Amino acid sequence: MKWAVSNSKWESLIPRAVVVPKPLCHEKLNATAVGGAYSAVKAQQNYQQRRLKSRRLRVLENLKLRDFVLHCILQRQWSPEQIAGRLSLENSNWHISYNTIYRGIERNNLGVKRKRHGARGFARKLRHRGKTRKVKGTVNERRGRFNNVPSVHERPVSCENRTRFGHWEGDTVRGKIGRSGLVSLVDRKSRYLLSERVPKVNAKNVTQAMIDLLHTVTPKRVRTLTPDRGTEFAGYREVGKELGISVYFPDLHAPQQRGTNENTNGLIREYFSKGNDLDELTDQDIAKFVKDLNNRPHKVLVWKTPSEVFFGKKLHLI
Repeated sequence: MKWAVSNSKWESLIPRAVVVPKPLCHEKLNATAVGGAYSAVKAQQNYQQRRLKSRRLRVLENLKLRDFVLHCILQRQWSPEQIAGRLSLENSNWHISYNTIYRGIERNNLGVKRKRHGARGFARKLRHRGKTRKVKGTVNERRGRFNNVPSVHERPVSCENRTRFGHWEGDTVRGKIGRSGLVSLVDRKSRYLLSERVPKVNAKNVTQAMIDLLHTVTPKRVRTLTPDRGTEFAGYREVGKELGISVYFPDLHAPQQRGTNENTNGLIREYFSKGNDLDELTDQDIAKFVKDLNNRPHKVLVWKTPSEVFFGKKLHLI
């Protein structure tokens, strides 16, 4: 259906029929003109295009928010839930649910082109990447053990219910066989991490590393230690005597009794995978991952970071 836009008869009749101002009618007719004539087809096409653009923008179509999410995943190794929780804690102007972030990754890889068809994209950058992790204490565990040690069941109540600072869990993270490793100590209440590299994972080196690490903390924040049952912790008596604390050990094949440290070691593995030669790391590399993990918000801490809880000082991370 077409008629000349310049036809003054139609321009005077249409406004009266649809009860709109004449200037507005003239503007709309000109906007849908094809070759100087009004086109109903053109008008319908314009309407459909406007409808497509009229939807509410998705949250991740805010480019600044999307870039922030990408930065947290790629540079800070935060999970979608940590990103959403921390934004809420800091009362940011941005609001997003972790499900929205996961959907954005699944739908279009957060707007970043995938390297190839079928590639998983940023799903591979998430903390667990869909991979399972071997649990220590299974029947295939070959490391040395020792018995007749103070039991985890003898720990004070404040250690069990995490009401006081200073109850530490300890373990090692190994690199290539026969080479250096990391000693990791985690405060049960705050999840605050201490870590140091040792040239070889043995009782002498690990004992000295634990003493050195815990000497960096005020004595009021060092109450007990619960290490793994590996023979590298055979010097526990020396640690207890030097620091004036009690040392306890979990039951055999019960890593869940040191779950805080086990979880933290999994986070450390995000930075250094199994088989890496830790000799190649610099002291700055180690300091960086310790700082990163201590400044990563935790759901169990109501999205505060271990540093904030341990030192009682609020940080601004957004």
